[in-house]
Amino acid sequence: MATGTVMSMEILAAMQRGGFFDEVMAAGAALDRVKTYLRSFALPLPATRADPLQYPAMPLFPGLRHQPWHDTSAVAAAAQLEAASALIHDEYAALADADLVHYEPPAMDRLWAVYMLWHMGVELDTAPARCPRTCALLRALPRVCLDYPWGDALFSVHAADSHLRAHCSFDNLRLRLHLALQVPEGCAIRVGTQTRQWQPGRVLAFEDSFEHEVWNRGAERRAILIVDLWHPDLSALEIEVLSAGFCHSQVRRLFLRQRVAMLAGEHPQLLRRLDDGLAARDGEAAVARWWGG
Repeated sequence: MATGTVMSMEILAAMQRGGFFDEVMAAGAALDRVKTYLRSFALPLPATRADPLQYPAMPLFPGLRHQPWHDTSAVAAAAQLEAASALIHDEYAALADADLVHYEPPAMDRLWAVYMLWHMGVELDTAPARCPRTCALLRALPRVCLDYPWGDALFSVHAADSHLRAHCSFDNLRLRLHLALQVPEGCAIRVGTQTRQWQPGRVLAFEDSFEHEVWNRGAERRAILIVDLWHPDLSALEIEVLSAGFCHSQVRRLFLRQRVAMLAGEHPQLLRRLDDGLAARDGEAAVARWWGG
């Protein structure tokens, strides 16, 4: 059985045990797409998809209009990031190499280092102190996806002569923004069939549920800010319910250590912070409501 199918079934089982599944199924028609989505977690992932280059690990949420690349003029958060690019760059530049952690997903050749602002839906302790203006800006972005465990906000640094090989993300629920901070010659990203280059101070917007790869063939490191937004076709109620479903500790703990295992070395303090953050979210009103609280 495929890894994604196993994970989907484990997530569904946790949601059923905790009462979340029954709460959603008892809700009105406004959550019909969420109901269909959750039911699909009990089914094998399809062998073929409408777009062969869109194959995230989890089932596809139904009814969303998908395209690999998005026009940033239609994304309000993109303009806000570009307007603040200088201050974001300054806070990134003030970080030392020792502040970065090495990230080692299977698809990466050579060094990928990150400074996490939010990880697994939890704001990291050091982030507001080290990058206060960036964190404040991110919190205020429209449709920002910070409380969902597969949404990210981080500084991403690729070493010279590095390559993140072709892959797809976990889900199709998000729109990913890249704000370019430091970009040498020879850097590019392919999403779907189209390749684009970063421009310092500008944002690229794409759906990482589509196959994508990144390379830096230059002689210097490449640095960007990554931040995720909810997919523009999701309603406010769907976002509330999806966030509540996935951020509950019964679900997040299923893949917490899987994500942390991609970091080089041991990170006990990070794990403790994430564990504490998971438990804290369970008591929030929106989460408790949908988990039968």
